[in-house]
Amino acid sequence: MKKKLLEKDAFYLSLFICICIIAIGGIWFTNKNVDNLLSKNTPTKSEDEIHLTKNKKKDVVPTTTDSNQNLAKAKAKAKEADHNKINYLGNQVIRNYSQKEPSYSETLKVWETHKAIDIEANENQEIKSLISGIVLDVYDDDQYGMSVKIQSDKDKDTVLIYSSLNKNLSVDKGNKVEEGQCIGYAGNTSDVECLSGVHTHLEAYKNKIAINPMSLLE
Repeated sequence: MKKKLLEKDAFYLSLFICICIIAIGGIWFTNKNVDNLLSKNTPTKSEDEIHLTKNKKKDVVPTTTDSNQNLAKAKAKAKEADHNKINYLGNQVIRNYSQKEPSYSETLKVWETHKAIDIEANENQEIKSLISGIVLDVYDDDQYGMSVKIQSDKDKDTVLIYSSLNKNLSVDKGNKVEEGQCIGYAGNTSDVECLSGVHTHLEAYKNKIAINPMSLLE
């Protein structure tokens, strides 16, 4: 009887040991599969470096060369804007200079030569001198209204006449004016161009011969 009990105990002990071995093996096998799975899904060091490199390329900081180029472009645009002095006289040209080919006058309803340019402007908009010089005359012209005549300092043979101005002028005969200085305000005092609305009528002369004023605006 005692012998049978010992054999029975030995059987259960062996069974318990076998179960433990199987359990340990299962745990080891499971851990190994988990490690393999994690190693496959975890980026390698080289992959991390690649991603970092890509991100750095997107967030590139401008170099000194780029900054200098941008500054040069900005200065070029500002210089270009300075060269276009239409804004000294108004907003945009509405009638061009025509010495030989006639252009149509809305007010007179005729085709005629137009030895000037007309620049549309806002009412009472400042009109600035295109040149530095001396005011030769300030007068009310029979055709083109309130006018200011200025002789260039740099070239005594060049004379500009600004007309159709508001009667409230800012200069008098004999005044010295600088380029960009306000000489008066935009108006509509020209009898022969009254249908053009508020504008500046600009004439230019070289040795008393009419020239295209656009050559002084660019």
